[in-house]
Amino acid sequence: MTTCPRCGAPVREGARFCDTCGASLEPESDAEERKLVTVLFADVTSSTALGDQLDPERLRSLLAEYFAAMAAVIGSWGGTVEKYIGDAIMAVFGAPLVREDDAERALQAALEMLDRLESVNEGLSRRHGVSLRIRIGVNTGEVVAPQGGAASGQLIVSGDAVNVAARLEQAADPGSVLVGERTYLAARQTFEFAAPVELTLKGKPEPIAARALLAPRAEAARGIPGLQAPMVGRERELGTVLGLLDEAIETGEPRPVLVYGPAGIGKSRLVRETLLGAQQRRTDVKILRGRCLGAGHGITFWALGEILRAACDISLGDTAETSRDKLRGALAKLLEPLGMEAPELGETIAALAATANIALPESPLTHLEPRELSGVMARAWPRFVTAVARATPAVFVIEDLHWADDQLLDMVEQISARATGGVLIVATARPEFAEQHPGFGTSAGATGLTLRALTEGQSAALVDALLDIDDLPESLRSEVLGHAEGNPFFLEEILRRLIDEGAIVRAKDRWVATSSAAHVALPDSIHALLAARIDGLPAEEKRVLQDAAVVGRTFWEAALGGARGAGDAGGPLQNLERRGLVVARPTSTLPGQVEYLFRHALIRDVAYAAVPKARRAIAHAEVGAWIERLAGERLDEMGELVAYHYRSAVAGADADLAWDADPQGREAIRR
Repeated sequence: MTTCPRCGAPVREGARFCDTCGASLEPESDAEERKLVTVLFADVTSSTALGDQLDPERLRSLLAEYFAAMAAVIGSWGGTVEKYIGDAIMAVFGAPLVREDDAERALQAALEMLDRLESVNEGLSRRHGVSLRIRIGVNTGEVVAPQGGAASGQLIVSGDAVNVAARLEQAADPGSVLVGERTYLAARQTFEFAAPVELTLKGKPEPIAARALLAPRAEAARGIPGLQAPMVGRERELGTVLGLLDEAIETGEPRPVLVYGPAGIGKSRLVRETLLGAQQRRTDVKILRGRCLGAGHGITFWALGEILRAACDISLGDTAETSRDKLRGALAKLLEPLGMEAPELGETIAALAATANIALPESPLTHLEPRELSGVMARAWPRFVTAVARATPAVFVIEDLHWADDQLLDMVEQISARATGGVLIVATARPEFAEQHPGFGTSAGATGLTLRALTEGQSAALVDALLDIDDLPESLRSEVLGHAEGNPFFLEEILRRLIDEGAIVRAKDRWVATSSAAHVALPDSIHALLAARIDGLPAEEKRVLQDAAVVGRTFWEAALGGARGAGDAGGPLQNLERRGLVVARPTSTLPGQVEYLFRHALIRDVAYAAVPKARRAIAHAEVGAWIERLAGERLDEMGELVAYHYRSAVAGADADLAWDADPQGREAIRR
């Protein structure tokens, strides 16, 4: 079995990144890139006194046990331990692989580290007569990191975000987690925080805002607090899904529907409106929903576990005994109409309990082989769904199927094929899911819906519905709509950023634009989401996308040759077009050249932001030279474009870093 070279965990065949720690499984490269990451620092408090109290060998043994436990927690949430400094741990979430929820993962890890320390301390106290206390600082920001990790097996990330995380850790109280403002903004929908405090940190000219992390929210919030808008532009899709519910009830056969769309396009909103519409049509409809999780413990069947717990009225806060009692009582009553014999009923209840990680004493499944257990579960779940539908029409929702394990996908298909009754099964997934699982959802009776971007008019209507504002500068309104390009989540996040920055403020019962409402800054939430998509590309396609971003939103295949060492970009560009990231244009502004366009301006912006500034400068110079050669006698027509690239090469932010070893080359371009 192939294992990850960084953490040693088993890896899937064909995987490009380790599912456990995120390390690249592709050949390593010396190239660097800029990344938006979340840095976690954890430090043992009163360690000096501990060193005075213990023999060095005992102290080393104690710290080794502590480090192993904490590293395991960090790795389970997709973080990478970069280094140990004395008794401190520095971990990075977002390098080598960016995930859209890196800030949330870091905070989950921080809270679990505090919990895990309690069990670690039991052993330390028993063997060494001491216990540890730690404090944690977490901060989000830009760093420079090697692609795929350094050859030594450790990342070397650098940037102010690292320094601030260390300072936050030093300012935190023992047993607490102190969080920087950008981390708070990225995770405030998912976690509860204390009120902000102003901290004066060493090396920072101005105080910074920090917040103590309290606990995860019971349910993640959505949208902008206090702002609600009607669903816009999804009326046809809503009618289709509700029609399938009617059809399922009329025929007594399940109707599965898979809703596709990129992140933020409105899949969850369509589901919410579907559930409201279903309840309006049938007051007795039973709604059960679950989510697939991208990280955590025991998450293979998490979505089905959530559905089962909801059906049995089991909360995550219930004790093990209470959970078992509720499960047995609810399932015995629900499954009774199916007329199963006692052994079969017991086996079914035990299989359902296993999917929800509810341990039953003396379970009849204890001695089954994994393949036999899978067979029992594949029979149990269609029975459960059939039993629910016998009692009342039902809607089962499974969100974020793109995070699902193959075992869960197999189970969903078994449910769709084997269950009976008036059941609508709604699943949501991103477009890449169809590429990774081309055979899923192709059975007879299954329906696929793809959500498209909102039109400009629909996007404008959404802005008007969210904000009752008349004096929003037209240039800013156009910039907001242009950046969002029909993605409702992007639109909401951009408006929220403007509100956070004070560009839009509430005055009595209306919103008012302030003098600072000049331009739109890209929210970290959108940056992380798009960066995660780009990081998931094969290395060659990612490099081509970044090189294309230097050229501009409109670019030409031949312009990438110089920036890529004269490599062939044709194949990667075709793959990028198939993935919906770029599109070949039917005509070209440069005669004889194959012209492409980034489908979304923000994809280009995020890809460009990942290119180190020194590499950007060189690439701009190469693109400028290519256009100059191509223009020939028509240079006057393209002079502005050539000037832009040469100016970016020598006068862009920190462009001088590219020319340290070639000052004459820089001067040649400046002239």
